[in-house]
Amino acid sequence: KTNVEMKPKRSFSRGFRFLLRLGIFLTGCMSLSAVCFVGWGISDRIWQEIGACQFARMVVLYGCIVCCFVFLVKIEINKTIFSRLLVQCIRIIGGIVTAASFVLPRLSGYEDSGFTIMSYGSFTLIDGWILLIGVLLLIFAGIIKEGFSMQNELDEVL
Repeated sequence: KTNVEMKPKRSFSRGFRFLLRLGIFLTGCMSLSAVCFVGWGISDRIWQEIGACQFARMVVLYGCIVCCFVFLVKIEINKTIFSRLLVQCIRIIGGIVTAASFVLPRLSGYEDSGFTIMSYGSFTLIDGWILLIGVLLLIFAGIIKEGFSMQNELDEVL
């Protein structure tokens, strides 16, 4: 092999390309909406109208969507699905969701999800449903990281 030799660009199936571009369009629109919502929400103190917990839930959701948008654009540019960025995005989303499971129960307007960890009266330490989703995302990030490492080792051997 020479240093000049390059890997050929991979192409995706027509169906996947369509879904990828649709996903980029939709998450891009939502990302723009997210920036506007968070900016105006903070400056206009929207959380006072809809409740701090509802506002924080929307910020968490928008943060996850922005992360997905960045990754989908990266897939389109590089024409490769598995990358370090995928692992980082899933870790970030998992971290955001896990942190939300601790923060949301402390905010005004929080409603019990039915699966709580250490609750007494109106006090809830952790929202179990949100924690479960966050932990699962972190586990999936670890699995994808290991798979990505194994794929890289295999590519080096071949």
